[in-house]
Amino acid sequence: MVENLPMISGARFEQSPQRLKIVLPVRRDWALFVIYSILEVAWLVMLIGGLVFLARVAFSGERWAFVFAVMLLGLLLILFRFGRFLSRQWATYAASREILFINREELILRRPISIWGNTDTYGMEHVTSFYLSEKPRAVAFDYGYRHVYFAEALQPEAQVALRNFLNSTYFPDHDEDE
Repeated sequence: MVENLPMISGARFEQSPQRLKIVLPVRRDWALFVIYSILEVAWLVMLIGGLVFLARVAFSGERWAFVFAVMLLGLLLILFRFGRFLSRQWATYAASREILFINREELILRRPISIWGNTDTYGMEHVTSFYLSEKPRAVAFDYGYRHVYFAEALQPEAQVALRNFLNSTYFPDHDEDE
């Protein structure tokens, strides 16, 4: 448990006995949001059209209908898997906030969209100390070879305060000069 929660503009802190919750705003990239929304609608039209075409072929009575229906089903399965990836990307750009749950065992970064959204969980034994990234301007940490960025919408002084708070709380032996 953290005794003194900081006052950082733009960030909202909530504490429970299990973990610390930090709600951060997200700056929406409208161009990517529009592109992914168009792709999501196109994917849905293609999936529905493919299912209708599959039903028409399967019940056409032609002797080749079964083989063609199986091939279409395989293509629709690939299209469905692509849609899951596309929906995850769309949810990333549609989110209006990100939530950081953190305790001594794990760090959870969530970008909620209603009941959907992206949730990434990281084991704290593999998370490096937090640092400020220049491009993109955000608070970041490394998880293995992966760089994870968050708090991009905060002002630079708020990012510094958040980084200092997280490092002093969860990485007390970390030296800022390293």
